Amino acid sequence: MLYCERQRSVARRTLTETKVTANRTAQLAELLRELPALRVEGDLSLNIRGIVDDSRRVRPGDIFVALRGQQFDGHRYIHDALAKGAAVLVCQDWPGEDVGQSTVVQVEDSHKALGHLASAFYGHPSRQLRLIGVTGTDGKTSTTFLAAEILRAAGNRVGHCTTVEVHDGRSARPNEVGFTTPQAMDLQRLLRDMVDAQAQAAVVEVSSHALATGRVEGCEFDMAVFTNLAPEHLDFHLTLEEYRRQKMRLFAALGGPRTKSWEPVGIINADDPSAPYFAASCSTPWDYGIEHPARVRAREVTLTPSGSRFLLETPEGVTPVETHLLGRFNVRNWLAATAAALACGARPEHVVAAARQVRPFPGRMEPLDLGQPFSLYVDFAHTPQGLTAALDTLRELHQGKTIAVFGHAGGRDTSHRRGLVDVARSRCDLFILTMDDPHHEDPSVILEEMRTAALGLGCREGEDFLSVARAATASPRSTAMANHA
Repeated sequence: MLYCERQRSVARRTLTETKVTANRTAQLAELLRELPALRVEGDLSLNIRGIVDDSRRVRPGDIFVALRGQQFDGHRYIHDALAKGAAVLVCQDWPGEDVGQSTVVQVEDSHKALGHLASAFYGHPSRQLRLIGVTGTDGKTSTTFLAAEILRAAGNRVGHCTTVEVHDGRSARPNEVGFTTPQAMDLQRLLRDMVDAQAQAAVVEVSSHALATGRVEGCEFDMAVFTNLAPEHLDFHLTLEEYRRQKMRLFAALGGPRTKSWEPVGIINADDPSAPYFAASCSTPWDYGIEHPARVRAREVTLTPSGSRFLLETPEGVTPVETHLLGRFNVRNWLAATAAALACGARPEHVVAAARQVRPFPGRMEPLDLGQPFSLYVDFAHTPQGLTAALDTLRELHQGKTIAVFGHAGGRDTSHRRGLVDVARSRCDLFILTMDDPHHEDPSVILEEMRTAALGLGCREGEDFLSVARAATASPRSTAMANHA
């Protein structure tokens, strides 16, 4: 019953957002005021009803932005958009003469243009919030949520946006847009909702894809948080250096034009080898860590099956903190969130209060008690480094045998398939390969690649590992079990 009510709430919310978007208008000249355009021809006094990048969703009076992607080029659908009544075309290539009465705006990068247009359409909401962006390979979702919770414990009204859920400053709902960081129009609408809810701050999970494709263009960030860096999404970025360069764009954005009075701050993991690169890209770096000296540091870390304890060192002194989240990696997430919150004016006692309240997140080292005679955890680990952290945590907490059940999602870095198997081989008594969310790939092919990798690493099928085709759910999660039987 609760689930059905939540789904109805999401449906009502979606309808409400659609209605708000439909009723909102803005004059084209105002939308273009801060957009660096190469060439503009047509009527700038038009009232714009909406902005879309999908020709199938165009309504009369809309702006159609032709995006050039890896698989599709929106320029090919310009005439489809015109046939549906697009009043304005925004494109990188000039479309020629056959555009009727539509206004044409030529830009250097349509992705960036969409971000700026979306921000302007919703009244530049990021300029009315203290905006914190969290990026890195692992820990983004947890850090984003924890930072928001500490700020709420300090008495602030705060919105947040993660892979799992979004919070508009009033209430939370599932993130159902299919992206860690929503597309530009969805993100700016969410930020507008936060402003309308009188939120003082927003914490947003920012992926490398979002940075590379301009989804956060038009956002004025006051803080950038870096969690860590390891090989990921190299099928998209091609090299680790390019992946890191895209992450650093969030920090570089702190040095852009500002309309707010807060000093921009970069929050950096001092324990990560890439820390110097990120520190050099911002004028005011704050660091955190466990192994290395840092402004915000954890000492005397104690890990237990029910959480962790540590001494929190800050410029304000030493504060004991006890949390319900498992693992050393979650201690780092707490440190990252703490540094961000302290930079916004929170105090150590607010960290203590938040840690007392926050329970394990769904699918993030989440313990499950179904009456089974062994400990069972579900974790989102989908990279070799993520699975390493999860299994090392469980092996530190439990003395029994360790069994891991995992697959690999389609459309992601295929090198992780062998990497995940290699991690499980070295840390498990048994691992079970199964299917994950295949996206556009054949799930049986993914499973066979992982099985072949296991055999190539010397693992014996039936003894060291099993291959089960239909045991996974549709959720892309790895399940690790510490078996005490």
